[in-house]
Amino acid sequence: MKSLALATVTALLLAPAAPTAVAQQKIEKRASSGISVSNRNGDVTVTWKGKVVFTGKAAGRVSAKSSNENGTEFAAAFDGDKVLWENVPGAGEKLKDK
Repeated sequence: MKSLALATVTALLLAPAAPTAVAQQKIEKRASSGISVSNRNGDVTVTWKGKVVFTGKAAGRVSAKSSNENGTEFAAAFDGDKVLWENVPGAGEKLKDK
């Protein structure tokens, strides 16, 4: 009986975990830039320096880009080539090809 219980516990511990909602969520964060995007089944959330700055739908690949040029921060979130959010006007266009 003891070995059966041990075998059952071992099998449960080694069994692959069932997929969860977290597995369906893709999160991309740009290191030290302060911008992050999450996409859960097409529902996008953009966070800038810890605050939610955009929520909405997306059709394509969601990404975030940022740069610091001479102390000026530029950040933008994209749905494919379309700018979803930018921290200053023109930041999306400036970062699009980087």
